Amino acid sequence: MAKRLSFSGYDGSKPVALRDVPAPLRVGGRAHSLVQVLEIALAHLGLRPGYDVIMGLSGLAFRTPPWPETPAPTTGESRDALASISGALGDCLTVISGEQTANPEQVLDMVAASVDDGRPCMALGWGSDKEHWSIIAGYDRGKGRLLGHCLLDAQRRQYESWPPNVDVLAVMTAKPHPQGAEAVYDALKAGGERWPEESAARYTAWIEEMRLVDETPGLAHERAVELLADARTGAASFAGQVAAREREIPAAWLGRAAEHWREVVRLLEARGVPHSPEALMALETAHDREDWARLLEFAAREERKAAACVRLSATADYTPDEAPAW
Repeated sequence: MAKRLSFSGYDGSKPVALRDVPAPLRVGGRAHSLVQVLEIALAHLGLRPGYDVIMGLSGLAFRTPPWPETPAPTTGESRDALASISGALGDCLTVISGEQTANPEQVLDMVAASVDDGRPCMALGWGSDKEHWSIIAGYDRGKGRLLGHCLLDAQRRQYESWPPNVDVLAVMTAKPHPQGAEAVYDALKAGGERWPEESAARYTAWIEEMRLVDETPGLAHERAVELLADARTGAASFAGQVAAREREIPAAWLGRAAEHWREVVRLLEARGVPHSPEALMALETAHDREDWARLLEFAAREERKAAACVRLSATADYTPDEAPAW
């Protein structure tokens, strides 16, 4: 009797995948999918800095999402975040986008080399959820596909299988090596500098638009609030963790910065959890929106104070309690 030919892919090759790589999830307090996939990829290599530390080292903890513009990080902002975290970990990442990702074969080759070396990859614009970052855990040359997880509502073992069409691909081309205290301080300094360079103007535009709109803002607004609250939660945690290892005066200033960022989060959550019916109802009338604009003004003041505390943590020879009144 003739034997059947067996093959796994269209050309006879078998898929290759890393085992037990978890998925990024839609859960409260972890709104940045890029940080989630970085956390997953690093954990697979035995490095577990934690979500908030990655937020801080990447700079995303200090980003202010724009509104009424699209609040999610742009490709450029994502690339900047990846460059920052790569620098803090010994230049371990290679990132491609644009014309470089237009060639599916090149993308598949880069993923294959990384997976063969035991390292997951990260992709934006891939699979069933192209708006968020995915973790890539394998490849199938026979069918010309990548294997991995998109952002999910719950964990599952089975990987998705989609063509290697991505907008941005981040590959670990070297073993990550944390660069120590200097990289942490550089991240904090850069975070403090974002207030005058970026955040102040974005807060101003947000507040002005809130006073101009004549209807309840939609889901994009709630996404902006969610991203901002997530970012400042990360900033407070990051600053607090650094303060715990610092000398008395810098520790006091960083601890005070963390307090200001926690107050920002409290103000942002005063309407209720973003996307909730309570939060949306709290913006229905012009009076409601004016109240929200005022809360954002209070949050902006706290942001300014937090940035000043970060700056003073590196220069002051006195503690916040010994400083003149704000």
